[in-house]
Amino acid sequence: MKAMSTNTVSALPTALAGLLKQYAAPSQKGDGTTAQTAANPAASPLSLGRDEAYSLSLGSTQSGSAMLGYTRLATLGAQVDGDLQAVATQAASPGSAGSVEVEVSRLAGVQTLVTSLFGDPDSVSLGTGTLTVQMGEMDGETGAFTALGEPAGIVIAGGSLNDIAQSINDSRIGLTAKVVESGGGFELEISGQDTGAAKAFALSGLAELDFDPSRPDTSPLTLTGEAADALYSIDGTEFVWPSNAGVPVAFGTTAAFSETGALSVPRSTLSETIRKMMASFNGLQQAIVEMTGDKGELAANANLAAGMFKRIGDAAMAEYPTGGDLSTLAGIGIGVEKDGALSIDQSILAEALGKDPASVQSLVAQAAKGMDDAIRPYLGSRGAISSQVTVLGSLLGRGSSLLDYLGGGSKATGGLAGGATSLLSALG
Repeated sequence: MKAMSTNTVSALPTALAGLLKQYAAPSQKGDGTTAQTAANPAASPLSLGRDEAYSLSLGSTQSGSAMLGYTRLATLGAQVDGDLQAVATQAASPGSAGSVEVEVSRLAGVQTLVTSLFGDPDSVSLGTGTLTVQMGEMDGETGAFTALGEPAGIVIAGGSLNDIAQSINDSRIGLTAKVVESGGGFELEISGQDTGAAKAFALSGLAELDFDPSRPDTSPLTLTGEAADALYSIDGTEFVWPSNAGVPVAFGTTAAFSETGALSVPRSTLSETIRKMMASFNGLQQAIVEMTGDKGELAANANLAAGMFKRIGDAAMAEYPTGGDLSTLAGIGIGVEKDGALSIDQSILAEALGKDPASVQSLVAQAAKGMDDAIRPYLGSRGAISSQVTVLGSLLGRGSSLLDYLGGGSKATGGLAGGATSLLSALG
């Protein structure tokens, strides 16, 4: 996953982005030097963003909106807290989650062309000049060919089968060629290097090697293999994949296709546990983004929400000892997007589960606990959000503030500084 600058958080609301940058700033020490807060997001007994004095500057309208927002955030946080505790427990003792039943209708294929048979591969000449290759994509339903990218030219100096094969292979443009002995003669075989409908190709420039994938019957070459995606179905829903390897059939579960027909693919509960962890995390982060937006309940009082956003994000990006090669969620394909949500490369997850499931298990259990520990200071009757709601409630009870009378409350630009920069290093 590519790291991102701490100064580019344009995907986030202004109030939230500004506070995240402030929380990442180094704090001032007594001797005039600076020091970063410990990287452990649960290290401080106080909640990042807790600033009750700041809340006292809000007007009554802003206080009412913020009170609704933090009440909502407390409810959501409690739900996420329970979800993450369950994930940590489940990840610590994974088992079989049964299997995925797959029906394979078509294997992914490589486009392959062959010439007619010739008696001597070195004496026959199919012409010289420039062989133009146009890569493209085949439509499996209509048979139409769509060109992709610019055509490439291969200089054919010698016209024999062996000369042409060598020229194609030396060009390194995504095709392979070889002379094959077959039926008492020799033929030139030209193939794509990769499977998939988007790996088709057309040939032109030499009459004996012209080939249009949309009109194969008009070519002197014979099509013996088509560029095609694998076609398969799960529970009646059809899917395509450009390869027969690493085919996704469920979250974190891939399969390898070798033949058509029914296929039963085992899966682990761990992949489903990871999906639940990501869903809980993303639900919380997306809610905070919404509530701290211009029209959100916390637009004028985003301090605690921003602190919660950062701490759980830092926990998701922290390192955890597993006893194996894996130490971060990035190692199993999980990264942070520009809006703070988690995304996953399921092929990396599937590879990690196949290679070192014990380390994945340990990593997920620790990461889920780390995330839960990061938000827990904000929750419960003694948590920072509850205290914030109490302060806001008192503001509503006393009526308009002096700042209302003087011209309005403050904007959401204040808050406590400190905290690790690991989340911001991934936001862009």
